[in-house]
Amino acid sequence: MNSKLPGGINHYLQWARSQTSISFKKWNSKKIAFVGVLIAISVVMFLISVRILPISALPAFKFSFIGLPIKITGFVFGPIVGIITGILADLISFALVPTYYNVLYTLAVAVAGFVPGLAAYYFFNLNELFFSRKYRIYKYKQTVDFFKIQFSEALARENSEDLQYFSEKIAFYEVKIILLETKKKPMAMINFAFISAIVFLVLQIIIIVAIFSKLDNSIFEHNRFIKNKTFYVILTTSGFIGMIVFVVLYRLFLRKKYQTFIEIMAIITFCAILELVNTVLLAWADTITLRTDFWVNFTGQTLTSPVKIFFNLAIILPTYKVVASLIKSKEGDRF
Repeated sequence: MNSKLPGGINHYLQWARSQTSISFKKWNSKKIAFVGVLIAISVVMFLISVRILPISALPAFKFSFIGLPIKITGFVFGPIVGIITGILADLISFALVPTYYNVLYTLAVAVAGFVPGLAAYYFFNLNELFFSRKYRIYKYKQTVDFFKIQFSEALARENSEDLQYFSEKIAFYEVKIILLETKKKPMAMINFAFISAIVFLVLQIIIIVAIFSKLDNSIFEHNRFIKNKTFYVILTTSGFIGMIVFVVLYRLFLRKKYQTFIEIMAIITFCAILELVNTVLLAWADTITLRTDFWVNFTGQTLTSPVKIFFNLAIILPTYKVVASLIKSKEGDRF
């Protein structure tokens, strides 16, 4: 007989290992086929773009076309598969249409598959582990069983005080189980995703302001669109502030489709992270390969980051829902 009340980190880890939805599943032919299809789509999109607009063969432009399928692959299949897919897609596209090459371009595509995979684990798996009602229901059911055993022992001892105490505990936790099972809105998981997305967006704004406030005004004179540093910073940060407003309003008026809300928070977050990381990598690679100024490249690409994030969201979310429903058709919801 286990005389210890259920709970604690060991009990939690025991439950976590039993959850198939958050473990590494064996790969099957269906998953391998989907990864192959997404690699092919990224390469085909690049080849079509080159036919229509030859300048898209340049690495910085190429990333815009092959990046989306790579992000979807990482988001669905995890960071390791995302890295492998990104590297393969970049090397295959380069072999078909050789242009300028630098390992930083390949690294940028690999990161585009890695970060979405991490975001998926963070917003789905960790969120489920720490805030899903599943573990609490599991814990409370084992707690009820624990007190039932104690009740039986107290009954054998004919101890009326213990009988009263254990019966109250059993009733208390059974009520908790009923309340959790009938609760439809996963508040803890929603708030975790919401706060995480807001924090990452705020950090993005802080980093942009910190970087650009230290740059010389002469750098912005070479920018193709915005020549004034202050106006550039205001325009760029206002895009991210607009995203924060969108996230807050979405949270305030959220009434259903909670899983979709968490997915959107994850996509916005990893797109925001990638916009900063990949902008640095691509600007650095362009500086080395094309002999252009790093800060001119950096400022030119950062300006459109908020627009690209919303564009990515519009493409990735429906694609993810279709692919994930086919791959994970046997899994239940995360709440």
